[in-house]
Amino acid sequence: MESNSNGTPYLENIAKKETYTVEEKKLIMDRLNQQRLIDQKIEENFLDKKGSHTDEEKRKILNDLNERRLSEQRVEEIKKNRTQNKEIYKFGSKEFYKFINMKRDYFIAIEDCEKITRRPRILPLYYRSIDVLRKKDVLIKAEVYSEKFFISHDPIRVYFRAFSLEKKR
Repeated sequence: MESNSNGTPYLENIAKKETYTVEEKKLIMDRLNQQRLIDQKIEENFLDKKGSHTDEEKRKILNDLNERRLSEQRVEEIKKNRTQNKEIYKFGSKEFYKFINMKRDYFIAIEDCEKITRRPRILPLYYRSIDVLRKKDVLIKAEVYSEKFFISHDPIRVYFRAFSLEKKR
């Protein structure tokens, strides 16, 4: 059996074999045990480090967590303000909100408002024509910083304009 300067067999030759001698098995098990002990020590050091932070590190972590919480809270508040205290219209059995400052009176179904996210999606807007409620598909999205909805009337030539819902009187 080939061995290096300290008498251990070459690992390259061991790796190519299908059957191993008792000495080779012992060498492999010793190497695996050494690697396990090293990994275990690293993990213990990490857990010890995780458990003991300085006051400055604790303050920094708490500030980061507080900033995230406040940011999420602001986003939820803006999302809630988009549809809170808005005028509700009923056509048949469906309820709608009305957009203001548009060329025509466009309405959006209340259940569709909850589907609107930062990612643009095609949703129907409704408008009245004589006594019939007609539908027009538009591209619509909402940004986290704004209480308005961004609407593009043409899904091919995307140009978003901001519109808000009519408030209660």
